[in-house]
Order: sequence, then structure tokens, then C-alpha cells
Amino acid sequence: MKIKGKQFLELEFKEMPVFWERKMSELIKDKVILDLKNAKKALESFGNRTVYYVYNLWRGIERYKKIKDEYKLNFDVTLLKFGLFSLTKDGETFLTYGHKHEKNRGEFYTVLKNECYLLLSDLKKKKSIIVEMKEGTSVLIHPRFVHRLISIGKDCLVLGIIPEDAGHDYNIVKNKGFPHHIFMQNGWLKIVENKKYKGFSIEKVYAKKLSIPIKKLSQILMYPKKYEKFYSI
Repeated sequence: MKIKGKQFLELEFKEMPVFWERKMSELIKDKVILDLKNAKKALESFGNRTVYYVYNLWRGIERYKKIKDEYKLNFDVTLLKFGLFSLTKDGETFLTYGHKHEKNRGEFYTVLKNECYLLLSDLKKKKSIIVEMKEGTSVLIHPRFVHRLISIGKDCLVLGIIPEDAGHDYNIVKNKGFPHHIFMQNGWLKIVENKKYKGFSIEKVYAKKLSIPIKKLSQILMYPKKYEKFYSI
């Protein structure tokens, strides 16, 4: 995979994986963003822009097919575009839909290019965590968290590794969004509370560089209860 560009990224593959894209209209229709009023105005004015692409490396690239067969892990690359759900320079930033795993499985994220936020929400404990992820840093995501990526200034390329049987529960955020959302205001990032949720705390942490052999990573993601000590967040 070749990565072109600095602020705005393009990808080239020798072997083309299966990919799909999520557009503004779907995120607005399913009400997983907060500022629907301005998002609808932006949709009408700018058209149905793509917010992010997901490349299933395990579908189309031989190396990752073999990893899937041996370790039962899916490797995906998400290209989250930078943008706002707004007609102005202020507004809610682009984001992924967000989900929770259907099975008790973890997930591993590594930023390959640029930076972004990872938003984690524990709905039972009423706690949100914003993880600032810079290029080269990683996070092990515990299955108790609903999670999504958030754009913060540049296109961001993120590698995700997840057990093939984890499943994705999108309904948990449909028509609700997350307890907290990120807006751009006067050139600064601002955390905005979602009134559909009550009593949620929030804190900010920083991702670190992690190096875990693939065999060990498979065990950590498949059996999070057994490997709780690896999940620092």
C-alpha cells in the first residue's frame, strides 16, 4: 500500500482489496451525528460527500487472507476524511458511524498516517474517554466500549485488527449518537455534550506505541477477560 499526500490522503494498492464508503447522507439519516440541522444544509450545498472509506485487506490481498485463515483476524484500513458537517469553518467534525462488538472481543487500532481522536464510551459506567492518537500510536479497545474515530484536522489512515467473529452492533448508536461529540469552533476543537445522555463523565488520554506479535495479539483480542492487564484503557 502506498500513501500519497499530507493533509489529504490517497491510497494505491498492488492487490486491490474490497472496499466500501460511508457518505454524509447515511450518517444524517441514522442520526448518529449531533448537529443535524447544519449537516442537512451542508448536504444540500456540497452534495453527498464521502466521510470515510473502509478497505477490507483480508478480502483481496493474499497476505491478509493467510493471516485471517491462520489467526482468525480481519485486517481493515479506514481512511477518515477531514471535513465538517457545516457550511462554515465551524461545526461538527467528520467521524465514523460508531459501534460496539456483538461478542466479547477486543479490537486493535494503529494510526498509519496523520492523527485523529478515538472516542470510547462505557454506557454502563457512564464514562467517555477521548484518546488522542498520533501517527504510529496504537490502542487496544476493550469490548465494553462503544467506539468511533473522529477527524481533527487532516485525513487520517487507521489500521484496525479484529477477530472475524466479533460482529458490529450499530443500532446501539443509531438515532442517539454518542454521549459526547467533537466540534470545531474558532479553529479549536470543542467537546459538546449530547443531551440524549445524562450524567456522563469525560477524560482525555494519549495513545502509546505498542508492539505485539500477531499470535499474542490474536489471543488478547479473542479472550479479553484472560488478558485484562493488556487493556490499559
